[in-house]
Amino acid sequence: MDINLGGKIRELRKKKELSQEELAEKLGVSGQAVSKWENGTCYPDMTQIPVLANFFGVSLDELFNYDVTQLNAKIDAIIKEAGKYFWSNPDKCKEIYLNALNEYPSNERLLTELLDAYMTHGTNEEALPIAEQLVEEATDVFAKCRAKSSLAGLYLRQDRYEDAKALIDTLPVMYPYMLCDQMRQSCYQLKGEDRLKWAKEWRIIEIQELYLSCAFEGQGYFETGQYDAALHSFGEYRRLIEMFMKSDEISIDSYLWSGMQTHHWYAYLWEASCLLKLGQTDAAKEKLAKAEYIVRRCWDDATYAKDPEWVFAPFREYYHECELELLGECPV
Repeated sequence: MDINLGGKIRELRKKKELSQEELAEKLGVSGQAVSKWENGTCYPDMTQIPVLANFFGVSLDELFNYDVTQLNAKIDAIIKEAGKYFWSNPDKCKEIYLNALNEYPSNERLLTELLDAYMTHGTNEEALPIAEQLVEEATDVFAKCRAKSSLAGLYLRQDRYEDAKALIDTLPVMYPYMLCDQMRQSCYQLKGEDRLKWAKEWRIIEIQELYLSCAFEGQGYFETGQYDAALHSFGEYRRLIEMFMKSDEISIDSYLWSGMQTHHWYAYLWEASCLLKLGQTDAAKEKLAKAEYIVRRCWDDATYAKDPEWVFAPFREYYHECELELLGECPV
């Protein structure tokens, strides 16, 4: 990061219509010292920094010519560039963040994005120190919350359930409708295209939140042995997805966004699991058949041809998670 402290001292001195010698006299230093500050030969002693700021009547940020807007724009550009490689070339993505952190050490936004990259494509050993640093030092509430979430996930990978729960218990309970955010305020108060732009985004978010809450409720019931209640929740999960499909036909174009189809077959797997627990084997097989039908048709032919495992591997993973081996070998 460029720090033009000398140029800022010169600018402020001239605003006060002082010569270098006059400024030096008021600060109790030599004129040669002020000259060296201004030409960048050396910096003022650390003890003189607050004295300079007080004398000129500016904040330390202003004294160091710290332009938050300009910095944020640079960080935005770095995150955008790294994001291009998050899935296609994770090593390059991480390299971009590491190089940026050499220039902007301890920047919370860069550390948060690097942590996300390590959580997805790295090791626990790489992610853990960054998560701990952000939990301890982050001043931005969103960065701190994301770091706590990641750290809890790392604890769970180490079978430290109680530590993860204790950390999650420190997170704020959010009440979204009390937040005066850009999305909601645009919908509530603006009109026409300004309202429509954000209403579309809000709709997607709320649909996802609603069906995910049903899914997690179902998992909670399942984990506590309440299989009838779990079946009902997973049915709501599936029906919400189907309510917002573009057509009854199953294809990649049937869904509002990419990824929704995965939730669709996943919901059917959980329903099959509940029915199996309830002793309804035939009904469970029917649900499984519908899940298989979806996973075999929910992506375009090019995707299947390029990397079928990318589609089918998660299905097999969740087939095992839902304890469906009693129905036989996974069909994909």
